[in-house]
Amino acid sequence: MAVVSKANIVREDLLRVEGVTKIFDGAVKAVDNVSLTVASGEIFALLGGSGCGKSTLLRMLAGFETPTKGRIFLAGEDITDLPPYKRPINMMFQSYALFPHLNVWDNIAFGLRRDGLPNDQIAEQVEKMLGLVQLAKYAKRKPHQLSGGQQQRVALARSLAKRPKLLLLDEPLAALDKKLRETTQLELANIIEEVGVTCVLVTHDQEEAMTMASRIAVMSEGHFLQVGAPDEVYEMPNSRQVADFIGNVNIFDGVIDEDKADHVTVRSADCLHYVGHGISGHSGMNVGVALRPEKILLTKDQPASAYNWCEGEVTEIVYFGAHTTYHLKLASGKVIKAQALNNTRDLSYGLTWGDTAYAYWNERAMVVLTQ
Repeated sequence: MAVVSKANIVREDLLRVEGVTKIFDGAVKAVDNVSLTVASGEIFALLGGSGCGKSTLLRMLAGFETPTKGRIFLAGEDITDLPPYKRPINMMFQSYALFPHLNVWDNIAFGLRRDGLPNDQIAEQVEKMLGLVQLAKYAKRKPHQLSGGQQQRVALARSLAKRPKLLLLDEPLAALDKKLRETTQLELANIIEEVGVTCVLVTHDQEEAMTMASRIAVMSEGHFLQVGAPDEVYEMPNSRQVADFIGNVNIFDGVIDEDKADHVTVRSADCLHYVGHGISGHSGMNVGVALRPEKILLTKDQPASAYNWCEGEVTEIVYFGAHTTYHLKLASGKVIKAQALNNTRDLSYGLTWGDTAYAYWNERAMVVLTQ
């Protein structure tokens, strides 16, 4: 789900990464010439599949890996060559890495004790963190006596207790079941925002990135495909790869018929598309038209318009509770998906398997992809 962008909040840049590359074994580029800035107080997500380089980039920020090329700056200071223990950065791992022999209170206090803080200051900070994550009544419990969500909050409290300038989260909710993960996403983001710490989050979960982050970088093969606010990346993907990775999408391959300042028409095998905005293209250019399933409406009657509809046979109906997804097989053999919101107890449209249906959509629903 795309949330309303928080990226327009003006803040000073805290983290700056300049042309960072990481090469393993002399040949494998895990991270390839990546540059980015993260503002103070921002939650920034690195999103991508396994092996895309996001965890390697996070480990370089933490100091566990050294860049082959490039520099990393935090609050204006070059920290590229600083060891992890000298960086004002904390990293929360996927496994949480809680000490099983220590109770919640002592787990949170561990880093503060290693820093040699006076006992009264340690106690004050631990109690503050326990209140923040709402675990004060569990202070004397051991990690194995807590639920997965509670363990996650203990790990977060321990990470925040030392007041780091930058908090790194590596797949922080991967160990939780789906329902608990959904609940914890907003809870975690709210705690981070309340503290005001800057955060870089690594995840392969699109919903997690879009729920928690103010900006997202979609990564593939060590470089960024697109960086932007969640709604921007979802609604205006800059390539087929981004459109296909973020959410569900139907992509029609076609050729530009007409390219005007305020609209484009694209002819595909099953449809003539009228797109209500201009692009940087030209007539005869091969393009893709991206259309999200939730932006498609279905009807049993053929639309009167010459544009933005196609005819197909209902081959699958998948009920998800909140919505139903219909699969339509078009004349060309292409199968598209359309989502209908189940806002009544009756299934929308009254369609069943084998029915002929017409899919139609608004001229502003599409994005033309030139790469």
